[in-house]
Amino acid sequence: MKFFKKISITFLIVTSLSIPAIFFATSEGSGIKDDIDYVYGLAKLFMFRHSLIKNLSEKEARVLYQQKCYRKCHGDEVIKMVLLPPAGWLQVVDKMRTERGVEMTSKEADVITNYLKETYPVPQSNLPYKIVKQIQRLLWRNDMGYGDVYADITYATSEYLKSIGAPALIKKYDVENNIVFIISLNVHDGRLENYPLDELSYLRINNKEYPANKGWELRFETWDKHHREGIVKFKKEILDDKAEYFELIIRNMATKDDRIFRWNLPIVYPEGI
Repeated sequence: MKFFKKISITFLIVTSLSIPAIFFATSEGSGIKDDIDYVYGLAKLFMFRHSLIKNLSEKEARVLYQQKCYRKCHGDEVIKMVLLPPAGWLQVVDKMRTERGVEMTSKEADVITNYLKETYPVPQSNLPYKIVKQIQRLLWRNDMGYGDVYADITYATSEYLKSIGAPALIKKYDVENNIVFIISLNVHDGRLENYPLDELSYLRINNKEYPANKGWELRFETWDKHHREGIVKFKKEILDDKAEYFELIIRNMATKDDRIFRWNLPIVYPEGI
């Protein structure tokens, strides 16, 4: 009897969520398959929250994390900045529940804590933990959101990529020949538009603006289209050795106002680099 009750509840959940999703798909032009996957994910999270199922898959745990965490911060780059050991993530999730008002059950909190432990381990770097955090804060910029689109920018130098335990990305992003930025976008309501970041981004050096390289690389996108992260590059040859700073400008993204992110040059890294 209990089994059939769960099946009935599951059917009602999926049906009730499917109707608005199909309407959205036909009215907004989004892919029906994407919306069905979206509904299925919501249903699984609902069932887990109400103990109708016992476990979530790795993908579903990621969806739960994105659903609960990305709405309360700027996105993935902010979380990477924390660089906590495993016990620290337990405290962070508990603080989210008790002080930030993020609604989650104990089971959901456990899933998110385990996801954070596995996904964001302390970087395997030869540098001390304190130095790694200083490098990341030195190269990270953000705004407070215009048009409800929040931007986090990391100037991805060789030193930065080494500090996060990702030296292989130095070659992948061709850092030797390019000025590389990791751009993370986050929206609280609705879905992010498909902004062509290479067409919207410029680098200002000595009062002269240079367009980004053609094409930009999508690193990842969340299940609900609330968060997207990509790579934008500029040819390093445009950089004057005498330049005292450069500014990354992103234009016409959710607003007509320019978003300007500035780095003073040369980058002065902590001692020990």
